[in-house]
Amino acid sequence: MSDFAFRFLKAIGVLCVLNFVAFVVGAIALGGDAISGRSGGGHYYLASHGKLTEVSAAVFTYSRWHILSVFVTHPLAMIIGYVLNRENKARLARGQAGSGSVAASRQSRDREYWGGT
Repeated sequence: MSDFAFRFLKAIGVLCVLNFVAFVVGAIALGGDAISGRSGGGHYYLASHGKLTEVSAAVFTYSRWHILSVFVTHPLAMIIGYVLNRENKARLARGQAGSGSVAASRQSRDREYWGGT
């Protein structure tokens, strides 16, 4: 895997995690999420642990779209984490410093200090 692809996947993974964090913070601030909530008769409710909070149609729609995006980005983050972990292990086995790899940079620094190759 090229360094560009490795860094690109890391950036996408970070965005996926940030999307999840934004959802959790938003659900706490708004009083729940639309998937657990309900709508009817022109009223919209977000739900969290059985407690309903009435919100506007716009907030309800936002909450629904945000949780649907989490249903995509959460598994994507797990897949990216798996792929990056395998790539980092492969880079360590080849003796290349993985992008941000502490173990690889220590190995490289130790080789330089002790005059190894």
